[in-house]
Amino acid sequence: MKIRVLGCGGSIGIPGEGTTSFLLDDDILIDAGTGVCNLTMAELEKIEHVFITHTHLDHICALPFLVDTVGVFRPRPLTVYASSASIQAFKNHIFNNFIWPDFTRIPAPDKGVMRYQEIHTEQSVTVGDRTVLPVEVEHTVHAFGFVADSGGQRWAFSGDTHRTDRFYEILNQMGNVSRLFIEAAFPDKEEWIADLSKHLCPSLLFSELEKLDPLCEVWISHLKPREYNAIREQLVSPAMPSRKVDLLAADMVFHF
Repeated sequence: MKIRVLGCGGSIGIPGEGTTSFLLDDDILIDAGTGVCNLTMAELEKIEHVFITHTHLDHICALPFLVDTVGVFRPRPLTVYASSASIQAFKNHIFNNFIWPDFTRIPAPDKGVMRYQEIHTEQSVTVGDRTVLPVEVEHTVHAFGFVADSGGQRWAFSGDTHRTDRFYEILNQMGNVSRLFIEAAFPDKEEWIADLSKHLCPSLLFSELEKLDPLCEVWISHLKPREYNAIREQLVSPAMPSRKVDLLAADMVFHF
């Protein structure tokens, strides 16, 4: 299993660093932020499955363009895996024929080039020889973290999250989770914004990581561009707990 970082930023403003999107092997997209724009046409055409953590714009904004670009040439529908709340948000607010066409009904009502598949917390989805487990996390809208497994080491992604417990319980119970990608959106001076928007800042992050098996590598995403340097300095500060974390960047590739 291979994970390619397409985008991991908390917004736009740093050239080359798109918003959240990860490519699992060649055919599974985890979130569809602006990082998807880094893919070539040939790479876009290989994507068969899109797993959505939640429907905030920085995690979904490339999905309408993806299906518009490759949809009519697809031999089978692009499958979008999401919670019932997220699917309803797509239907009501994005693919509603006002903001964007409803591609579940194009070119015909029974032959859409996109389809939804509802997923549920702690119920695995099998795609080929890989499984993806959604686990509900704490955010301002319904949101999942994901754990991907191809029979070897596991990879976990928190999505956007705040204080939560079950996600770490699942990771520790599963074992063999070699890397966790998790967010730190704001510096500690803006902890009040992190609390309001259900995100993490470095002090909250390290408090959360105390719940995690220490053998798991931790990689940080979703830094807000204007506060990027302040957040980075706090993540590596000697005053912080001894657990080492690393920062993600676009075009990084991880093998499992």
